[in-house]
Amino acid sequence: MEDDAISVHQSNVLRVLLQERAKLLAYIWAIVRDEHLAEDIFQEVSLLAIDKREEIYSEEVLMPWLRQTARYRALHAVQSRQRRPMLLSDGILDALDDCWEKYDDVTAPTLVDALRHCMARLTSRARQIVALRYVEGLNGAQVAEALGRKVRTIYVALSRIHGRLRKCVQSEIAGEDVQNG
Repeated sequence: MEDDAISVHQSNVLRVLLQERAKLLAYIWAIVRDEHLAEDIFQEVSLLAIDKREEIYSEEVLMPWLRQTARYRALHAVQSRQRRPMLLSDGILDALDDCWEKYDDVTAPTLVDALRHCMARLTSRARQIVALRYVEGLNGAQVAEALGRKVRTIYVALSRIHGRLRKCVQSEIAGEDVQNG
């Protein structure tokens, strides 16, 4: 096919989608806050990327194209839902795009491995809080109730955990060996 010379080949689109699946799902989830909806949107974006691959001229623009398409699809999905959660402003979404763009060159498996490594460095209590909040999907008040703690205590703990994980993951990706604390 002649167009292959000026567009991204289907196999390259599929490879990038598979490698970057976790990052794209996390990005979509940050907008829609619904795991199942995020997965549906990821699948829509994946099919669209394959259909529109002739319009994508290089792999360098593929991730920004996927993220922008995911953003529009996610915003549309949230707006069309009956129960409308609070939407992030365009300014915040633009800031998120800037942050996510910094990690375009880091593969999703690298990020996942770094996060797993950093999670292992947390105390068992911190891992329990993270599991209740993000695996079980409990809100801060529910986590506090489950652990017999004050809500403020849980939010302070989550803030500290987020900070430790952020520093640790950044260090891991940079190749540094910094203790998580």
